[in-house]
Amino acid sequence: MRVLMLSKACLVGAYQRKLEEIARLGVELLVVVPPSWRDERGTIPLERAYTQGYALAVEPVALNGHFHLHFYPRLGRWFRRFRPQIVHIDEEPYNLATFQAMRLARRYKTRALFFSWQNLLRRYPIPFCWMERYVLRQADYGLVGNREAARVWRAKGYRGPLRVIPQFGVDPELFRPP
Repeated sequence: MRVLMLSKACLVGAYQRKLEEIARLGVELLVVVPPSWRDERGTIPLERAYTQGYALAVEPVALNGHFHLHFYPRLGRWFRRFRPQIVHIDEEPYNLATFQAMRLARRYKTRALFFSWQNLLRRYPIPFCWMERYVLRQADYGLVGNREAARVWRAKGYRGPLRVIPQFGVDPELFRPP
């Protein structure tokens, strides 16, 4: 199975561990990340900590630092080159990057899923509510980090399969009690 994952979060080395574990299951995994991300703390550069068994593609983003407005101008080339069977969009459904990836998934007849942590029911202004509605109607699957997020997406109208998968915890190989 070929999976293309789009994730600005996975430029952080610690978050890459799960990617190695996914690849270890025999998944042919391509993860597209930006070379860096800007936020209120400054610029966070790409770390290469856990990169065995999968491909990490570094792709510049437009509007870096704008959580809801950033997108990948050349993302379509990764769809053409890699020909994924599944697109895992590790972004909130109301983001432009999610909308972009979902549109490409539909163009290339690829199944697609989103991931969300949103646990508060919020209504977004145009155009974000339009992008969100499109993603919720087109997604083949939804992953959420907690039960509250699952309730939010059901309340917003997502009717497809949805799974709660907490993404973070303590790695006992790295952290042990004294």
